[in-house]
Amino acid sequence: MLVEIVQALMWEWINIALEYTSVAWVRLPRFWFAVVCVNLLTHPLLMCMLNRFGHGTGFILACEGGVVLVEWLVLVAAYGRRRLWFLGGVALWMNAVSYATGVLLGL
Repeated sequence: MLVEIVQALMWEWINIALEYTSVAWVRLPRFWFAVVCVNLLTHPLLMCMLNRFGHGTGFILACEGGVVLVEWLVLVAAYGRRRLWFLGGVALWMNAVSYATGVLLGL
């Protein structure tokens, strides 16, 4: 049990670091904190869904689409509707990089 918790925390950290690094060019206040928050909200749920329902490509892509939508909405709530499309692109890019890295790692 402890091993699984440590592994989950390690993967969470890797995901946050990867997604933040992919959008480090974004110059919004407290953006590191925003990336951490959206990932702590969505990544554990995504992992639970995948563990419960499988790792089929279609299912993963559907889940990733949901993650992008939720993260986009949270970022818009934090930074305002004036940046609506920009934040949507940021959410999409973060998750595309994360997904592509997972595919390359064969996870």
